[in-house]
Amino acid sequence: MTNEELRMRLLQYGKEIFKPGDFHDQLAPAVMGYSDLLSAHFVIDAKEGRAHIKTPHGNAIGSLWAAHCGREVLRTQRFSRGLAHAISVVLLKGKKPVHVLYAGTGPFATLALPVMMTFKAEDVQFTFLEINPESINVLKRVIDTLDLHAYVKDIHQCDASVWEVVSTDVDIVISETMYKALSAEPQVAIMLNLVSQLPPETVFLPEEIKVSLCKWNQRDQVPQQVAELISFDKECMYSIIQQSSGKNWVFNNQQIQLTLSEEEQLYLATDIRVNEGNTLLLNESSLNLLAKVKLTKKQGAISLHCRYSLQDPTGFSISEIE
Repeated sequence: MTNEELRMRLLQYGKEIFKPGDFHDQLAPAVMGYSDLLSAHFVIDAKEGRAHIKTPHGNAIGSLWAAHCGREVLRTQRFSRGLAHAISVVLLKGKKPVHVLYAGTGPFATLALPVMMTFKAEDVQFTFLEINPESINVLKRVIDTLDLHAYVKDIHQCDASVWEVVSTDVDIVISETMYKALSAEPQVAIMLNLVSQLPPETVFLPEEIKVSLCKWNQRDQVPQQVAELISFDKECMYSIIQQSSGKNWVFNNQQIQLTLSEEEQLYLATDIRVNEGNTLLLNESSLNLLAKVKLTKKQGAISLHCRYSLQDPTGFSISEIE
């Protein structure tokens, strides 16, 4: 396949991914074809690609695993389409080129490629942040092969959770460096770092990540929400920044009282709103799988202390109060 044929195939996949609606017949073949095409043309080192990079605020996953995330159909659709929609909104306001800061690109910049195949370089420009050297190497090959240099302002190999912004002329920030229940990976630290440095009008995608404490009797179709632990949106981020000193981010603690029956278990549930029309809810991706909360007391009245932390381990710490 020539480079031009590769570009045309990616353009066609992008058109299917950007179609409106929740699901259609060509969506899964397009997302799978997109992932397979990139993996076949841009080989990731089998050893280096499996290695995670441990940061102070969570693991940056290895290149192979990052590439594999692109095979999640609704996840790739909602994030990529959400980015395209956000760019269109900024363009309608008369701003061009739209400057997108993409933090945590993985090896293929999976969320950006359909945009670059669809929009013109004079309409959108990207700055890429990626900590993993293997991902950076593959990403540069992708840009060379597809002749996408006109779309790329800069590439920085860095830890995006502490990176100092070079220019505040950023219209959109997108980062998908997360795991279910905002655990294990540095999404929260990355977004707080960038929000603290960029203008209030900058758009941050996803716009909201909500983690809730739920109880679930598996005979029921869906869990019952007990309490919302965090609604991680721009308003929440500003609140955290205001109550923190430097970049030692401080999160609110919560005490929660609940009653569990013998048949019920406690879980953390994650809902993601990339932007309008692009949401990921229960079981729609690996990011939305329930995370079980382990308790000593199995039933009856229970008091819990809930705290989010960026220190190892990153995520919610939930402990019983005697």
